[in-house]
Parts: sequence; structure tokens; C-alpha cells
Amino acid sequence: MDFQLDEAQTMLAEMSDRMGREQFAPKAARWDREHEYPHENVEALRRAGLLGMTIPKKFGGPERPLIDVVLAIEQIAKYCGVTARIVVETNMGALGCVMAYGSEAQQRELARRVLEDGDKPAIGMTEPGAGTDLTALKTRAVERDGGYVVDGTKHWITGGGISKTNLIFARVIDREGRDQGIGGILVDLGTPGFTIGRVEDAMGLRGIPEAELIFENCAVPAANLVVCDPKDGFKKLMNGYNAQRIGASSVALGIARGAHDLALEYMGQRVAFGKKLKEFQGLDWMMAESEMQLEAARLLVYRAACNARLLPNNVMLPQMKEASIAKAFTGHAAFEVVSESLQMFGAAGYSRELPLERMLRDVRMFQIGGGTTQAQLNMIARSIFPPG
Repeated sequence: MDFQLDEAQTMLAEMSDRMGREQFAPKAARWDREHEYPHENVEALRRAGLLGMTIPKKFGGPERPLIDVVLAIEQIAKYCGVTARIVVETNMGALGCVMAYGSEAQQRELARRVLEDGDKPAIGMTEPGAGTDLTALKTRAVERDGGYVVDGTKHWITGGGISKTNLIFARVIDREGRDQGIGGILVDLGTPGFTIGRVEDAMGLRGIPEAELIFENCAVPAANLVVCDPKDGFKKLMNGYNAQRIGASSVALGIARGAHDLALEYMGQRVAFGKKLKEFQGLDWMMAESEMQLEAARLLVYRAACNARLLPNNVMLPQMKEASIAKAFTGHAAFEVVSESLQMFGAAGYSRELPLERMLRDVRMFQIGGGTTQAQLNMIARSIFPPG
């Protein structure tokens, strides 16, 4: 088992770190303060080849492995969590579902949108009454007049109103009125009957909207249906979401690493009671505990990414158990590490003059979004206890 990065991966990580430090860090507070989507960062990511890294070569992408995406996300998140999330959404989630299970026409068009236009595909799962219990969703896609009519409301959709491409989870009803289970259907921004409702005033990661998507008699072509299988359609969609969880874990890991690095640097400079902070054993132990948490989280995230199984079109999606373990552990560990890092700065860390308070607000999301920690624990438990 080799834990060393190859030359190309080392160069990718170094480039991503440099971009984050030089281009993204100086304006990270602005996106948070103004609730502004960083369009200029998206263009920088596109020029650097960090969008659509997982897209198969036959659709114009570089077809890089999932671990390469994780490396880029982790480095960028040290400086700007919002920008790192854009890297997640343009390499995983809805994109992975379409590349694994969609038609060739869907795959080719989505690849073009991501690679050329910088579109960040959104994945519409959560509803006001269906979050963790996704099987309770009420959005319907009813087959009618050679296409489908979508009705329902989605809530807390990342990038809602920004993303042109939206993969919507809906209960599919065929022309005879039979329930075909939960499927996925593409609905473009601007389609008649599709409107953007409330945009949340979220606690963190405020440079990317969390919006309500409203569908009222919204007609889309039959060709937009990505997944519809009464037996395992929902399972396929959730397979695609496993990669999203690894992406989320990578952002949390990167934010925590960035906060930890800031604390270590500060502790080598700040003097109290005639000694530098790094000379106090109690504080050293706190940072040592954080270092262990970070290293353990990184190994779990990297393992899940490296063990991703190969699906159609060379799409790599992680195993459910490994993705859930990585997300549950990393979400908790990252929050603790950022909190301890902020503590090293005292009152200054609590001020908006430093990025620590923003990083703490940002990292808290990863114990909730993409499946709560408790939901991940439930899935892990089901995987270790035999049925019956």
C-alpha cells in the first residue's frame, strides 16, 4: 500500500494550494459578507482545468481519478470553502450521476456545460418535509404528452438559481398512473413552470446560495429523464451521491487544515507570560490532538476516494460504507479542529478581522448537509449488522 502521491498529483496539489492562497483567500470574506457567488473564481478554476476533472475522455474531459479531485478540493478549502464546494459540484454529485447512468446525449451536453461554460450542476434532493428521510419526497414527474410534468418544491438546494443544470429527484409516474419509484430528471433553469423561491440566510458558506426550487406544471422532454428503475433507480441515484459525500468531507478537511495551520503559525509568534504559545504544554497537546484528528480524517477520505468502484464510462463512485465513515468522522473532527484553532487566538479569533470565525461557521455545515452525522451512523450500523 503506497501512501505517496505521484509527481502529477503533487503538482496538482501544489497548484491548487497556490491558487487558493494567491487568488481565492483575498476575497473569501467578501463572498461571505456580501452573499455573492464567486463567478471570477469559477472562471479561474475552469482555466486551470479543475472543473470536470472526472468527465470521461470521450466527452472531452481528462478522466482523472476521484483522489485527484479530493487533493484539489482539500487545498483550495484551506483558503475558501465556497470555492472548494464549486469544485465538488463540478466534479461529483449530479455530474457523476449523469456520467454513470444518463444517456450519451445528456452526458455530452452536461460535459460541454461544465467544461466550456463553468456550469455548476445542482442536485435537487431535499424538500421541506423530506430531508434525511428522502423516501418521503413529494415531488412528482408524471409522464404526459411525450414528456414529463414536474410538480413539487425542493429546499436547501446548493447553487439554486445559479446552476443552469438541475438534477431533480422525483417520484416518477408513468402514463398509466403507475408509480415507478424515485428517479432523476434534468430541469434547466429558465424552463417555464420552474421558479426560484426563498434563498436561505445561512450560517456559513454564504457565497453559494441555498435556495428553494418550485415546480408548477413544469414540462420537460422525455429525453431529460436520467434514472427511472422501479427496482434500483433510487439506489443508483444514491450511489452517485456517495461521491458528493467524499467531496463534502474534503472541503471540511481542507477548512480544518487551513485553520490549524493558522493557529500553528500564530503560536510560534504570540508571546504570553514571557513565552511563546507553542511552549505551553497544555496548548501543544491541544494542537497535537488536532493533528491526529486531521491525519485520521485524511486517511479515511483518501481511502474512500481511492477505493471508488468503476461504473459505466469509467465513472468512479465510492462505496457507501467508506463514504459514510469518512463523512461522519471528518465532519465532527473538522469542527473540533477549527474550534480549537480559533481558541488559540483568544478574542482575536472571535473577531471578523480574522478568518477563523468564518471558517467555524463554514465547517459546521458538514455535520448536517449531504446527510447528517446521525444518518451516516445509521448507514454504517446497517452495514455491520446482518439483517434479521
